[in-house]
Amino acid sequence: MLKRLYATLCSLNLALWLMAGVMIALAIGSFSRAGMASGMNDMPLLIWLQQAPLSFSWWLWLCVAFLAMLCVNALVCSIEALRKKGRSIAPHLMHAGFLLVVVAHLFSAYGGFKQQLQMVEGGTIGFPEGDRVLVERISAEYGPMGMMSALRADLKLNGEVQGVQPNHPLFHKGYGIYLKDVALTPRPVALFEIHREPGSLAALLGALLFTAGNLMLLAQRKGR
Repeated sequence: MLKRLYATLCSLNLALWLMAGVMIALAIGSFSRAGMASGMNDMPLLIWLQQAPLSFSWWLWLCVAFLAMLCVNALVCSIEALRKKGRSIAPHLMHAGFLLVVVAHLFSAYGGFKQQLQMVEGGTIGFPEGDRVLVERISAEYGPMGMMSALRADLKLNGEVQGVQPNHPLFHKGYGIYLKDVALTPRPVALFEIHREPGSLAALLGALLFTAGNLMLLAQRKGR
């Protein structure tokens, strides 16, 4: 019985079925009311799972269960590959990359931070460590068609002024300050989003390992 269980856990068919389950669960969630009414994108995932009713979150719990089984499948497959001599390192890189990405998202789901703030000139953004960022100036330009462009906020941190624009955030002690929107009338106001993703470096490393494993596998098959 244990041999059958081991064979099932290291089966490629199991991995394919589990990936299909993940995609189906995410598809159900994308069309459910959870994304519209539960504030899922406004807080770390594990906090949302603790607070959301099961009627909102059941599909995500199902997805988490499928992903946990995929992690077990990847670990058992790696152990089985190590037992067989002469195998390529590519599968190990892919499995390690996948597991790193999962662990990275777990770190961010547990220790992440996300908050939106509407600030006027002269307002300050506070951090848990006690540091404060001063919003010195909020500006924008208008194009020929009257559309607002070149959104910018000048932030002062530790005596140094740095400009923040959309897609050009300011990073401070693991926190990212993103400029989302600007309004100039009746007075300049900026919408900021504060992010903290403790698993970002692990996710990047995992993605690189997974990509390297895929490229090695493609090269090997092409050379046959």
